[in-house]
Amino acid sequence: MMNKRELTDTVSGEIVGELINLAGRQRMLSQRIVLHVLLSVRGEAAALAVARTCLATFAQAHAQLVDGDDRLPGAFSKELHDLYFGSQRADERIRGFMRVAADAIEALERNSEPVCVRRDAAIGRLTAEASPLLELLQAITQAYQDEMQSVEEAARRRQMAVAHEVAAISMRANIVALNARVAAARAGQFGREFAVITAELAHVIGEMDSLVQSVVGARGGADSTERAAVALRPGRINRAASPRMHSHYTG
Repeated sequence: MMNKRELTDTVSGEIVGELINLAGRQRMLSQRIVLHVLLSVRGEAAALAVARTCLATFAQAHAQLVDGDDRLPGAFSKELHDLYFGSQRADERIRGFMRVAADAIEALERNSEPVCVRRDAAIGRLTAEASPLLELLQAITQAYQDEMQSVEEAARRRQMAVAHEVAAISMRANIVALNARVAAARAGQFGREFAVITAELAHVIGEMDSLVQSVVGARGGADSTERAAVALRPGRINRAASPRMHSHYTG
């Protein structure tokens, strides 16, 4: 029994990319199965073995996409679960195709006169399923591509949340550094060593601001942080804030 992740687990873009490739390969495998069954009918000796191998690979990949395993999550979202088990019945239809393909391969392997009618019927069902199945597999691949967009959007939202949190920390650190510079200046020669520490703190804050800007990737997300930092620089102290700082360090 394969382990299956919960549908609510966070899935990385790397995993979704692998699922997209897996779903896309299913389209190719389905056509190879049909092609090599038809080639076997025409007498190609190795075609039937290729068809059986392709069918086994197709079945294994479908199980990974739907049920998952120790690494892959299976139908990890509501949209994928609805696609496979909802009104489109993708899981049921794909498994039906696999049964029809297995019947056609089995009939060709027997290749005896009494089963010719059954063989022709199985091959007819298989070829009839080929085009509708290809459309379904295309829809599945597109669904995984849509999931990739959702994963990327969620990652961007998390990235922005972290950037905004760092920006808030940077702004508070700017206030602390400014108060520390005021205290060091008032301490005269006794505050010189402390002033060195505040200068290093200001350098660290500058690196934090640069990090925020690089994470956001555009000026818009960092503008509020930069405006706050500029407002807190020496010579740009808010007049409403300076009396509080003065009273804090008097006495």
